[in-house]
This record gives sequence, C-alpha cells and structure tokens, in this order.
Amino acid sequence: MNRETQDSLLLLLGAMVLQIGVTDLHLRYVKPAMQPLLIVTGLGLIAVGGLGVLRQMRAAKMRAAKTAAVVTAPGDGHDHAHHQPRTAWLLLLPLLVMATVSPPTLGAFAASRGTTTIEAPEFALPPLPAPRDGAVDLTLTDYYSRVLYEPESLSGATLRLSGFVTPVGQEWFVTRIRMSCCAADGRPVKVLTEGDATRPMPASDAWVEVIGTYTATRAPSAETKPVAVLAVSSVRQVPRPANSYE
Repeated sequence: MNRETQDSLLLLLGAMVLQIGVTDLHLRYVKPAMQPLLIVTGLGLIAVGGLGVLRQMRAAKMRAAKTAAVVTAPGDGHDHAHHQPRTAWLLLLPLLVMATVSPPTLGAFAASRGTTTIEAPEFALPPLPAPRDGAVDLTLTDYYSRVLYEPESLSGATLRLSGFVTPVGQEWFVTRIRMSCCAADGRPVKVLTEGDATRPMPASDAWVEVIGTYTATRAPSAETKPVAVLAVSSVRQVPRPANSYE
C-alpha cells in the first residue's frame, strides 16, 4: 500500500466514525456520553487523512514539474514510489465491517446467558418520582436496587417498567442491558414477571411496558437464584427505543 492509498483509507475511516457519532447508530456501540468523543475522533481522522492526501497531491505536482524540467537518467531510482508496510491494509478491516455489518443491540439470547448483579448504593436512594398516568416510571436498575436494598420504598406504589422479553421456561423476564462503557461490557438486568397465568407470554425480544407492584424476590422455576419480581397487572407491547441500553 502506498502513502496515497493509506491517507485515503484514513479519510474514509474518519468519515465513517463521524457518521456513527452524529447519528443514533452510536447507541448500538457505546453509551450516549461517548458521542462527543466519537465525533472528535472522526474529525481528527478526517483531518489527518485529508492533510495526508493534500500533501501527496502537492508532492505529485512537484514531481511532475521536476520531471518536465529535467530528464532523469534511466535506472537512477529517484522516481520510485515509497510503499508503507503491508500491515497498513488492516485499515480496510474496520471499513469493511462498518460498511457491510450493522450489528443489532444485545437481546434475549445474550440476556439469558447472564445474571443480574447490582452493587449496593453508596447513599440512600431518592424518593420515587411522581406518578405518570397512575404509575411511577422506573428503570430496571433502579427497581432492582430498591428491591435488594430499600424494598420499603416500593411499598404500595404502582410501577411502570419497560424492556425486552427474555423467556425462561414457562416464565419470562422484562430485561434491559446495562452498559458501563460499551456494548462489549453489557450485563443484563432482568426482572421476573408474575401475574395472570392465562395471559399469553409475549414473543422473545419483543419490547413491552409492564405495570405492576413490588413483590418478594423468588427463584424462577428454571433457575435457583432468587431474583427481583414484579406482580404484573398489565402488559403492553411498545416500539424498541432509540437507546435500548441502560
């Protein structure tokens, strides 16, 4: 690979990173807080690649002018292209991946192979937010934390949780993936649902909004470790949110 090709690939890579950073596509890879870093990285790669392309174009013009003015003797070796190491072709790999593969967000398959781990809060949890349409909106992480460490804060409250469906045997969890930095370190937060046994189980990976009340932790029939449970009174299917991670 010569220098011109390498700079061009760097320019294209920067454009792709920038495109991911300025659109919702970055939410499939990293936390929303990382968006500015992606944008800055994309702009930096574009700047470096663009300057390299301009430098090579200027050098080519100078070589062309010199060749026109001076006839170089054959075999003097001054007009040979300078090549970069072959490992520079590895720049093609991220370009090909981003151009041909659009990975889905983690779902029920990944969640079914992980367990929920919630750290004890350093400070007392705040009061529940004000209800909306008769129910309090909570993230799964907030609900799980309260179940484990401050269950009294949930007493008597009607709660609304949302996430995707993860079936386990004849039961199912409402689930979100909790992301510390990027999708690679995602861990599931799963809340077991219980309620009307005649209600059909939603499809795996379907996004639902459930309304219910806190009930004691227990182990699902297909597992042994106790988990957080929600006594569900209603289930409604909803569209997948733009940011499906917590």
